[in-house]
This record gives sequence, C-alpha cells and structure tokens, in this order.
Amino acid sequence: MDGRKLVVIEANEVPRRVVVDVAATGRTPFLAALIERGALVETVVDEELPRELYPSQSWASMNTGVTFAEHGVYWYGDPKPDAHPLYWQRAAIAGLSIGLVNTLHSSPIDRQCRNGDYRFVIPDCFSAGHETIPARYSGFQRANTALTGANSRRTSLRPDVVQLARLARAVPTLGTRASTLADIARLVAGVALGRIPRERLRTGQFFVLRDLFLRLLAQESPDLAVLFTNHVAAAMHRYWYAMYPEDFADEHYRWDWVARHRDEVTMAIVALDRFLGEVHRWCVANDRTLIVCSSMGQGPSSRLDTALGHEAVIVDPLRFLQALKIGPDVEVLGSMAPQLTIDCGTADRAAEAAARLDDVDAGQVFWDVDRAAGVVTLTYEIDVVDERTVKIGRSRRLARSVGVEVYPVDDHSSGRHIARGILAVANSPTFKPPTDGLLDYLDYAPAVLRHLGVEPDPHHRLPQFRI
Repeated sequence: MDGRKLVVIEANEVPRRVVVDVAATGRTPFLAALIERGALVETVVDEELPRELYPSQSWASMNTGVTFAEHGVYWYGDPKPDAHPLYWQRAAIAGLSIGLVNTLHSSPIDRQCRNGDYRFVIPDCFSAGHETIPARYSGFQRANTALTGANSRRTSLRPDVVQLARLARAVPTLGTRASTLADIARLVAGVALGRIPRERLRTGQFFVLRDLFLRLLAQESPDLAVLFTNHVAAAMHRYWYAMYPEDFADEHYRWDWVARHRDEVTMAIVALDRFLGEVHRWCVANDRTLIVCSSMGQGPSSRLDTALGHEAVIVDPLRFLQALKIGPDVEVLGSMAPQLTIDCGTADRAAEAAARLDDVDAGQVFWDVDRAAGVVTLTYEIDVVDERTVKIGRSRRLARSVGVEVYPVDDHSSGRHIARGILAVANSPTFKPPTDGLLDYLDYAPAVLRHLGVEPDPHHRLPQFRI
C-alpha cells in the first residue's frame, strides 16, 4: 500500500460563490490562496432522487461513491448498507488508521466503526448514544448532541450557553485552548449585550470541535482524519437574504435587519478559514494532503420563509409518540429538527407506526412519513395555537403534555440546497483538477481511496481526476 496520508474537512453545504465573495474581502487568506492557485473546483450532484437534496443523502452518495438508488440513505437514521461502505470504512478495512470528528454516518459507533484501526471517533452529532473512541470523550458527545438537538430556528441564550460551557469546561481532556475560551466568552458577552445576534452562538460549538480535532490529530496522527462542520450551512440557511438581498425580486426584510445580519455568513466563513490555515500548517509540517469539500451547496430560496412568531419543536420524543399511541418499544434515533426518526425494529412494526401517523393526520397534512427497513422518519410542522397550545391533527393539546415546546422564532429561512458544492486540495503533489472545474461527486470516494493507496471497490466508477 503506497498512498499519501490525508486530512479531510467536510464543510457542509458551502458553495463556491460564497467562498469567492468572502475571499474578495481579504478576510480569508487561506481560501483566497486556493482560489488563486486554481485549486478550488465545484462538486456536482447528477443523480435521480426521491425528493429535494438533503445532507444525509448527499454525503452518503459522495462518501460511498454510489447513487441513492444503491445506498438508500436519505435521512440521518436510515440504515447504512454494508455492501456500499463509506470511503473511510473501506480505508479502515484495508488497514489504514482512521480518526473521525462529527462525521455524518459514523453512528452507531459499534456498527459503523467496528472493523479497523480507529484511533479516535467522536461520532456525528445525530448519534442516539454518546459512545466515543476513546471513551473519555463521551461527556463531550452528550453536550454536542444536546446542542444539535436544539439547533432549529430558535436560539435561547441561557440553555445554549450552559451547553457550550459543558463542551468547553473539560479543558485538559478536550484540548480547548485559552484563546478559544476567550472567543466563546466574547461571543456570549456580545450576545448578552445585544451587539451580535444570538444565532452566532452556534459557532461556539464549532470552536470546541475545532480544538478537539487539532489536539487529536497531533496526538494520534492517523492515516486519514475527517472533521464535519455545519456552522456555515446554519448561517446561510438563516441569513442568505441578508448577504444577498439582490437575489430576491421583492424586498422581504427591512434594511435594519439586513444591516444587522449582513456579516453572519461572512463571519462563519472567516472562522472556517482560520481553522483551515491551522490545519494546513500541520499538514505541511507532517507531509499530509488537505481536502476541503462539500457534497452540495446553498443558494437563494424560492420559497422564502418570512414568517416570524413561534415554532413547535418536539423535545420529548417518547412522550410525543406515546400521545400518538406509538411505542413504547421503539428507539428514537438522532435527527435534526424538524425531523423525528424512530427505529421500530422490523419492517412490519414500522409500517404500523407509519399507518398510525397517517391516521392521526386525519386529512390535515402537516407531516411527511418515510420508511426505510425498520425505521420511520417523520418530518413535522406542528400547528401553533398559542405559546402553550398546539394542534395535533384536529385536536388542540397542551404542548408540554405531548412532549412539545413552543419557542419564539429568532431567525429566517432564506438559503436552500443546490446541486453544487466545493472541493479544494492543498499540499498534494499529484492533484489534477477536472479540466472544466466540475467534479461529479460520485467520483470523489474512489479518487480518495486511490490517493490513500487503496484500490476502489468494483462498484465504483473510474475517477476522472487525481487528488
């Protein structure tokens, strides 16, 4: 096996347009250098899908190198087939050492990371459990998943600050730097004083993940290390309009709202760039290749959500399911609001649960139900009557009695998924980008495996470029 060791930063949903526009401001020197060298290309999604693009689907396609029709993973909780391993699983089976932080589809850890030399695994933030490799990071994972579970269209200052404190307090264990603690303190103070929007608290989660990854990378030095971050995607979904009001024919938000939030996406990219600069310096010093990629991007939403007010979020899934007479012998898997993923154990029990959900709906469409093997994923939009009451089907219920809480909405939804992401490569003597600057994302996994010195699987396509 004669390959080159690799560090991969998965920057979820980041499009080329945003990277180029922020680089033009002079605030992202690392990304600007990549653009200048022609090392930034676009990934392209070109496959039949059952519905619109979704991150768990697009990363499954990109990281297995096969289409959705073959792997069948659309929601976070959908079963992952052994026949089509993710490229890092394939590398582990081939004998390479692996390190993962927050990478999608790395949970459940006992199934997804059971074969091979895994030096460290902090599973994806949608994991139902809190198991980690090494086990001492399980407390961190508990706080990491709690923050993600709260990451809908609202941000509450006190609960999120408590969770951030739990993430960062174990400084000796996590490797959180004093400068990062200072960054988080400034972030919290700025929000408390009203100088910056509360939603920027979400970047504090990235700060701690960043430090943890850098520490583990230096300590364990695996052949392949992967980190996933969603902080840029979160900012774009909420503030695309503020960054690009010219993308919309009508004026949807007041000028003062635009002015207050104009830099939110830029600040998320700046935080990413600083981290990439640190990782790149480590890669140069340790003779590693660095990849920065996204499986898709974002653009302006054609269904602009301008409604503020309140949103209902399921906070006690088992109580919610009990109210719908589902369970109790089901397991709730990790998911991002507004999704609820339920493992029913068998296909027959999943069919029964799906039928029950459809029956509760009683003709009023406010959720979609998807099934994969024994798993049911519910995408919900619960009608809010007032701050204490919701409408389930045709019945009004006290929100807390059915495991639901009603929150004031703090932000907007103006960014949507698009079929083009990014791929950038640094410190590779063999990198040869596609001549047209476009890369079918199904070519990515086999190209990474070849770079690592691992022969792609028979079901992979012959990649048309080299990393």
